[in-house]
Amino acid sequence: MSTTGFEKRIASEVPDLSRGQVKKLAARLSKRAAVMQEEFDFYAALRVLGISTDPTAVQAIKNMEAHA
Repeated sequence: MSTTGFEKRIASEVPDLSRGQVKKLAARLSKRAAVMQEEFDFYAALRVLGISTDPTAVQAIKNMEAHA
């Protein structure tokens, strides 16, 4: 949902809030929703940390299992 969508929904549910409060709350909700929808790439994080240099998750699993 976009920030505008959040604004409309908040304004309809809580009419006592000022327009500024609605905009601020909608922006916070929109950012939080975007963060929650991001996909975390565990294997990219391993490569950044230098733990694994494998380009794909499948290769990383095979190599980790082979060394275990």
